[in-house]
Amino acid sequence: MKKKILNYKQTLFRIPVAQNVQTLFAVYTDAKPLAITVPQLQFVFGGFESELLALDAYFKQSNKAFETAEIVRLDACRDFTARAVIAKVDYAYDFALSDEEREEARRLLYVVEKYRKVEQMEYEAETANLRSMTTELQQLPELLNTFGLTNLIVRLKQENENFEARYNSRAQTVNDKRQQGNALKYRTAANRAFDSFADVLESLRLMPISVEQLATVEQIIDIVNGHIRQATIVYNRHIGVVSARKQNGDTDTADTADETEVQN
Repeated sequence: MKKKILNYKQTLFRIPVAQNVQTLFAVYTDAKPLAITVPQLQFVFGGFESELLALDAYFKQSNKAFETAEIVRLDACRDFTARAVIAKVDYAYDFALSDEEREEARRLLYVVEKYRKVEQMEYEAETANLRSMTTELQQLPELLNTFGLTNLIVRLKQENENFEARYNSRAQTVNDKRQQGNALKYRTAANRAFDSFADVLESLRLMPISVEQLATVEQIIDIVNGHIRQATIVYNRHIGVVSARKQNGDTDTADTADETEVQN
């Protein structure tokens, strides 16, 4: 059975702007190397990229509105750990004791090289890239164990998730309520561009394309579905926390203020 894209529209409708940007960025980051190899996807993916970057540029203007001390602290924690991971991989490669060990370290170096400047990225892009980096590295468990990186990668993954949860919670209550007008315009354009990309992906499954191209399309569908599932999990987790706090009488509006949903 050919793969299908999950029903993502309800998720993109419900999540706050910050998480919407982050989810689309995650799809964009992971899908781009594959999408550019399929001629039928290049134009529509370019449109998605353009609208997403416009949304991101607008969204960056509001970052300071919810850049609390806790968010800065959590970001600094994950930055430090990311630097430690990259430094340890560099050391393993530069000071390998044998050609075999250097080749093993090279496999890790190939992964982290793509993320060497991750800490310089904006919050949502860094979150998406760190998730991709830790996922890729955790697919090499024997190498992580060999070079003493297993616990460090677990720590980085957790720190990134901690930042994501706090950032989305704060952004939801500040950004969504203060900037609904312009945010709606940019968010709608980006989500519609994503719709177009998803529609073409779906249609290519039914067209007479090569086996290689079909495999690439299905890889991209897996990427899209994975990030939509992750966005749904994060959103449901947040709603569960908010509900629990309300039941306990917690009135911390920075975390529990109701979200105003934005129509795609």
